[in-house]
Amino acid sequence: MDTLADKVRARAAELGFSQVGIMPIGKPSTAPQLEQWLAEGRHGEMAYLEKHHDIRIGEAQLEAESRTVVVVWANYHQPIAVTQHGWRLARYALGEDYHEVLRERLRALGAFIHAETGAPVGTRPAVDTAPILERDLARSAGLGWIGKNSMLIDPDLGSYGFIAELYVDCEIPDAAPEARPDRCGSCTACIDACPTGAIVSPYVVDARRCISYLTIEARGPIPRELRPLIGDRLFGCDICQEVCPWNSKAPATTDDAFGQRESYGLFELTDLIRFPHSWYVEVFRGSAIKRAKYRGLLRNAAVVLGNRADPGDVRYLAEALSDNDEPLVRGHVAWALGQIDRDEAIGALRVAASTELDDYVLEEIRNALAADRRSR
Repeated sequence: MDTLADKVRARAAELGFSQVGIMPIGKPSTAPQLEQWLAEGRHGEMAYLEKHHDIRIGEAQLEAESRTVVVVWANYHQPIAVTQHGWRLARYALGEDYHEVLRERLRALGAFIHAETGAPVGTRPAVDTAPILERDLARSAGLGWIGKNSMLIDPDLGSYGFIAELYVDCEIPDAAPEARPDRCGSCTACIDACPTGAIVSPYVVDARRCISYLTIEARGPIPRELRPLIGDRLFGCDICQEVCPWNSKAPATTDDAFGQRESYGLFELTDLIRFPHSWYVEVFRGSAIKRAKYRGLLRNAAVVLGNRADPGDVRYLAEALSDNDEPLVRGHVAWALGQIDRDEAIGALRVAASTELDDYVLEEIRNALAADRRSR
């Protein structure tokens, strides 16, 4: 006869989860590393990582009555994440917002446990937003090991997966999870490939240099020295996963929710840099990309356009420099114009210098014009 744990795993598979681990609530083993990471300021502007610290390190529980945590993993891997217009999105953001998709599935799994036990079992889904160390939980639940790029890795499925949890107010007896040994060995592919040097040592990522952080979490200007290293990445980065040998045979997802939206192939970045907020809301409705916010995404688009340095983009950038309401966007547009070796780009910067009132934007314009003088 199947145990409750067996039934939970079977139902989780029906709901689209590729891996499931079940274990009692416990303390995370990586809490000391988290505390050192925070003390070194490697979390940048992500102040929320300092909140609810007692829960995060296991001194208090997310839900006081919880007895068991069901840890799940869902595959989002797509073979390629480059749009037809040549700009990139992190693979996890190609489809629907995983927060909502996985939360709904976890609620269904909780309802299944309630029906199976016949008891008033309380459940709490957690999808990336709760103050818990999710990769620590997934490792402890036997779903993989933590790689040198800090990603959870399974030898058969790779690392392109969402981790989520369901906290349950009852015990679900099961065999103790089998720990997965660290199989990174002497490989340093992820460390060597990171263009910004964000993986400062094995297993330690400095968010302040990570392209994913810079294009998603950071709310202010992207440091000038790092802008060229962002390349064509509009939102997020998969480089450390793309070079990982364990992802060379990672299966593509069959989950329709995580397939690329057709709309992402219909517009150019020169459209994005000029379109109004209402257009942004409509195009990215129900997408994880909205995490970057409107002005952040336009900032990123300006950086990618600057790295592309296509003279054909000058007129669109000049229009944005003149018309966009956000100083953050205008500042990065000014930088982008400074990367394009055309008289029209310099002309647009000089016109803006005579009319711009914001000190930050004026500084970006000044720097762009100074860079042009140095290059001639």
